Amino acid sequence: MSFGVLTLNLWNVNEPLEARYEALATGLKRLRPEIVCLQEAVDDLRSGQCQFDVVARMCGHAHIVHHDGLAIVCSNPVIRSTHVALPEFPGDQQRWALSAELLIEGRPVLVTDTHLASHETLIQERKTQSEIVLEGIKRQGLAGGPKAKILCGDFNDTADSPAVQTVLDGGEDFQDAFAERHPDSPGFTYACRNRYVDSAWTMDERIDYIFASRDLAIKDCSIVFDGNNGFDLASDHFGVFCSFAFR
Repeated sequence: MSFGVLTLNLWNVNEPLEARYEALATGLKRLRPEIVCLQEAVDDLRSGQCQFDVVARMCGHAHIVHHDGLAIVCSNPVIRSTHVALPEFPGDQQRWALSAELLIEGRPVLVTDTHLASHETLIQERKTQSEIVLEGIKRQGLAGGPKAKILCGDFNDTADSPAVQTVLDGGEDFQDAFAERHPDSPGFTYACRNRYVDSAWTMDERIDYIFASRDLAIKDCSIVFDGNNGFDLASDHFGVFCSFAFR
């Protein structure tokens, strides 16, 4: 049996919100992810709900863990959850890592969601934030937490960056799900062709990731909500969807 994980920077309540929600609902119905990791999920003043509640309703999921723009929406029971403050740097806001231990097929899985510093010059700062994210994951493992781990989020950095390499070389044996399945594809998640991206933006980059420990087999991984294969745009970011199975 496999289970699906989606990560998506939801781009808060920027317009056209109704069209974006329609695209999101259609795509979620098609993907049917058991776990959705969101970044920039904020209060939707028009509906009177937070965006993670809107997504949970679209998915039909009963379990939500959230903190300061991050959310993990899932169909699986949550055993426990925690959040860790990341180092804050001038010119950026407070960032966090949000973790939830879920029970999937009777097995515990630690899911962590994060959103690193956004300014393009903060390269070493994002590396420092990645180190703190990994430290939090390691602490939970040392405390008898689950062996199977998933790390999702908007890293605001490319695959060869210090922040991403810190995850891959950090001792948790994480694998980059998209790169493992599509080693010759750029897998851009922030691209000029996205009509919601600022017209002044000139680069295509892969900055959104799903990492998984090798206790999990990657069945498939794809870029979604990118205007291709029947998925309309739902954000200024494309999403990443991955299907996993226990080894």
